[in-house]
Amino acid sequence: MKIDKHEILKVEFQEDAKIKDLTTYKTDGCIKGLFLPKTDRELIVAYNFLKENNLPFVIIGNGSNLLISPKANIFAITTKKVRQRCKLNDNEAIFSASVPLAKAYAFCMQNGLKGFEELAGIPATIGGAVKNNASAFGRSIFEYLESVKVFDNGKTKELKKADIIYSYHKTNLDKKLILSAKFKLKSENPCKITQDFVFYQQLRTNRQPKGFCCGSVFKNPFMMSAGKLIEDAGLKGFTKGDAIISTKHGNFIINQGNATFEDVKYLIDYCQFEIEERFDIKLLPEVEIIE
Repeated sequence: MKIDKHEILKVEFQEDAKIKDLTTYKTDGCIKGLFLPKTDRELIVAYNFLKENNLPFVIIGNGSNLLISPKANIFAITTKKVRQRCKLNDNEAIFSASVPLAKAYAFCMQNGLKGFEELAGIPATIGGAVKNNASAFGRSIFEYLESVKVFDNGKTKELKKADIIYSYHKTNLDKKLILSAKFKLKSENPCKITQDFVFYQQLRTNRQPKGFCCGSVFKNPFMMSAGKLIEDAGLKGFTKGDAIISTKHGNFIINQGNATFEDVKYLIDYCQFEIEERFDIKLLPEVEIIE
């Protein structure tokens, strides 16, 4: 794709963007600048500009899996203004990267296609969910994934699922710009799809705390629960500043209102240290930490 270097001037830009407006952790501080593209073309232009100029940056969808330090000398691109597209071709659903999982679920339900019921409660976009291979209640978004459209090395290309390296909450797509994803889904009665969605939403409500957070902080070790390990170590309720390890679920660290990046990061480090000391198990962060 040929890109005119002057096109970057047409992309909306915000200097000193507030981190609390970009992530669900709502911590304070600013990043150097934020690009707010409205089309895939503008998204590619912003991405290409930052790559070609070797400027550190992060792509943000809903910001639900990010913890950003105010000392991080970075730019960001947000997809929140990029036009959301949902398309159906028989049992194949195609979503642009900016589509929230909740909207993908609603579109599928209306068209009698199952597959997003368990995932709909994750506050992420299609792009972020695919990049991180999001999962919930035993279902991974890659289960129904057919292909991903990306921009990489100056070209737009379609990657089949077989072309992608992926594992539990991890893929090799983190250095590529995800534009859209295609899913092969199964037909189901919309009433049954809705019933399943309500069931999983109720489970989520019963198990997970409310508040400003990133969802699960740590990946579950093989055949184990990170939350249970943290509970067994007696760490639930431990605080640093205005951040707290949830008393409802050990794998959640909540910003009670005025927690700083340092408060949350301290609790992450503390959990890792204590679990390794007590159980000789290394907890790996699920949240992406940018310092």
